[in-house]
Amino acid sequence: MLAQPVHHGTGLPYTDCLKMYEPSEGSWGRLARELRAAGMTEAADRLLAADAVTTEASIWFSAGGAVEQLFYYSDHQRVNRTYDACSDAAEAALNRAGFEKYSYAPDAEAYHAAFLALAKAGTLPDARSLARAALDVFADDPTWCSDVIRTRGRDPFTYDTAAGLSGPESPTAIAARKAAHAMARAVAVRFSGDEEWYEAAGIMVEVIWHACEAAGLPPLEGRQNCQDHLHDFMDGEIPQH
Repeated sequence: MLAQPVHHGTGLPYTDCLKMYEPSEGSWGRLARELRAAGMTEAADRLLAADAVTTEASIWFSAGGAVEQLFYYSDHQRVNRTYDACSDAAEAALNRAGFEKYSYAPDAEAYHAAFLALAKAGTLPDARSLARAALDVFADDPTWCSDVIRTRGRDPFTYDTAAGLSGPESPTAIAARKAAHAMARAVAVRFSGDEEWYEAAGIMVEVIWHACEAAGLPPLEGRQNCQDHLHDFMDGEIPQH
């Protein structure tokens, strides 16, 4: 259990460390559960592994932040020493799993899983729960999504399979396929400059729009940053492809 090493490494009360470690199912866990239910066990296991290591790193960073909040004015040396130790522990956890510290790679793997979920939903008459789980993985920040979607992750991953998607003509399936197709277009945008950055961001707004439709939700509901990007940079319209 991670609470014990965090307690020893920071000197925080053990009960506080236990609270940091309390398990909860986030968006990645929910997507993994839906993937497993859809028979995509390998994708689910891979996503859960990425979730576990990023959770471990987050706990270490949270612990360092807690020490900083408690002792910033009374024991600055302790804060610096402990924060460095927590940062090193978080980096070590990420490195063991093949991730770099402060990289987009873990999120990229979650987006890989979301693509697989949307692609699968596009082959089924009504897979709204699967589409909803994929939708919840996407951040309400198109420019962040732009960086994530164009990041490889730990291993090569291809979105080329989107080209061959086919399935029922139900609204849910059609919308899910549109979302998967848009993800394939977004990942193909090169890392070059701001123009490309915003181009991929706009495509990710399309992804989220169609994923909302596939999930049976109003497009971009509750996603103010995506709505702002749509109106500020896309003339308020989702392109038709």
